[in-house]
Amino acid sequence: MKYYNYIWENTHPDICAVPISKIRESLNNSSYVALHNLSGLALDKLAYARSRFSSRIFPITYMEYGFSYSSFFPDLISHLLLAPTYPCDSVICTSKIAKEALTRILTRLLEFLSENNGLHRQFNFQLHVIPHGVPTDIYCNRDRAETRRVLEIPANSIIILYIGRIDPSSKSDVFPLLIAFQKQFEKYGDKIWLLLVGPINDFYRNKLDSAVRDLGLTDKIQYRTNVPKISIPLYYSAADIFVSLSDTLQENFGLTPVEAMASGLPVVVSDWAGYKETVIHEKTGFKIPTTWIECDIELRETSPFYDWASDHFYIGQSIAWDMDALIYYLDMLISNQKLRMMMGENALRHVLENYTWKRSVGKMWELWRELYTIAQKLPPSPHGENGTFLQPNYFNDFRCFPSFIIDSNTPLAITDQRRLVATGKQPLLLCEDPRKLLQPNLMIIILRYIRMISCFKGYIRLSDIEILLAKKRHLSQSSSRQHLMWLLKYGFLRIPLNP
Repeated sequence: MKYYNYIWENTHPDICAVPISKIRESLNNSSYVALHNLSGLALDKLAYARSRFSSRIFPITYMEYGFSYSSFFPDLISHLLLAPTYPCDSVICTSKIAKEALTRILTRLLEFLSENNGLHRQFNFQLHVIPHGVPTDIYCNRDRAETRRVLEIPANSIIILYIGRIDPSSKSDVFPLLIAFQKQFEKYGDKIWLLLVGPINDFYRNKLDSAVRDLGLTDKIQYRTNVPKISIPLYYSAADIFVSLSDTLQENFGLTPVEAMASGLPVVVSDWAGYKETVIHEKTGFKIPTTWIECDIELRETSPFYDWASDHFYIGQSIAWDMDALIYYLDMLISNQKLRMMMGENALRHVLENYTWKRSVGKMWELWRELYTIAQKLPPSPHGENGTFLQPNYFNDFRCFPSFIIDSNTPLAITDQRRLVATGKQPLLLCEDPRKLLQPNLMIIILRYIRMISCFKGYIRLSDIEILLAKKRHLSQSSSRQHLMWLLKYGFLRIPLNP
C-alpha cells in the first residue's frame, strides 16, 4: 500500500502525486511552489519531509477539517506546535469562524506548555481562510417535476428538505425541527412534506420513529437513509426549501447549505459556526439565532474518558435555537412562492460568485504563490536535523530485547539451504513487503557474492559485504544490513562459532 502526498508544480498548476518511496528524489530534483497535504492534520510530516529531503525552504500547507475532539489536542501539539515550520507555511481554514476557534485552541495549548512544561514557543506558520467550493455542474437547477417523479416524491407538495447525518452527536438534533414542522402542519396540512435524507443509526431511528408518532406526523415525514451519493443532487432539485439546524462543533464550514443554494434553493439554517458565513440572512435564506452559555465544566473534566461523540452530543443539547424565529421563517417561505423563487435565485448567484471549485482552487494557487515569495526571502535552514523527533529510533531504544547484538566485524557463512534456492528447489518465502525495502533478486545476488568471496576462508566479514554492496549495487549500509539479517533469519546465512 502506498501513501501519497500531493505536490503542486512550479511550472504548471496540476496536482502531481508522488509516492513516499520517491519523495527524497522528488524534493531534491524539482522546484515546487508548495507541498500540500489533502488528508488533514499532517503539517509535521510535510515539515519533516522538507527538512530531511530538501536543501531549500518552500511552503507547506494543509486544509483543516475538524478539531473539536478532546483526543485531538495532543495531536495538535505534535502535528503543529512542535513541527519545524516557517512563516511560509499555512494551515488553511474553511471559514473565519474556524480560524478564530483554531487560534484560540493553539494559543491555549501554547500557554499550557509554557506554564506547566517550561516550553516557550510560538507557532511560526500562518492561518489563512479559503472556503470550500462545490461542483456547480452537479449541484444545479434541474426539472423539479421530473426529479420528483424519479425519486417518488409527492408532485404537488411543498417539500422541506434536510440532508446530512441524522445524528445529534455528529450533525444535528432534528427533534426541534419536528416540533417546528408540526406547527406548520397544523396550518398547512397536506400542502407540506418534510423529507430527511442521510445516514441514521438504529438507536436514534427508533427514537425518531417514536417522536414522529407522538407528534402525529407519521404520514407527513419521510426519511431516506441509504441514498447513494450520486443521487443527492436530485433531492436538492426536487425540494422547495432546504433546512439545516446544525449544532455540532464539527461544522467548521458546512457543505450542504452551499450545495442547496447552488441548486437554487432558499435555505433556513442555524446561525452557527460556518453557516454564519455562507448564508446571507434575508437574501439567500434565513439564519435562526442560536444561544449558548458556559455549562461544560463537568463535561470537560471527564472528557478524556469518553468518546468524542458523547461530548458532542451534550454540547449539542446545550445549544438553543430561537424556536419562534424558526417557525416564523419557515411560515414565510411556505406561504410565499415568489419569496422562495427570489431567494433561490439569490442563493444560486451567491454560490457562483463565492463557492465554486474554480474559485476555491484559484484562491489556493494565489496563496501558494504568496507563500512561495515569503519562502524565497527566508534565510537558509540547517539541513537534516529538524523534525527528527518524529523518527523512531528502534535499534537504540529496543537493543535490550535480543539475546545478542552483532556488528560489522561479525563473520557470515553460507548454509546448505542456499543451494536449494539457487537450484529452484525451495522458494525464498519472502513475506509481502508493502514498502519494497526488501528485494528478492538482491537476496540471490548477496548470496552469490558471499559464496564467491568466502570460498577460501569459508566466511566473510559483515563489513566486507557492506562495502561490496555499496560499490556494486549502491546500497546503503542500513539497507545492506536489512537484507543480510533477513538471510540470517531464514537460515541462508549463519554466524560461524570459530571462524
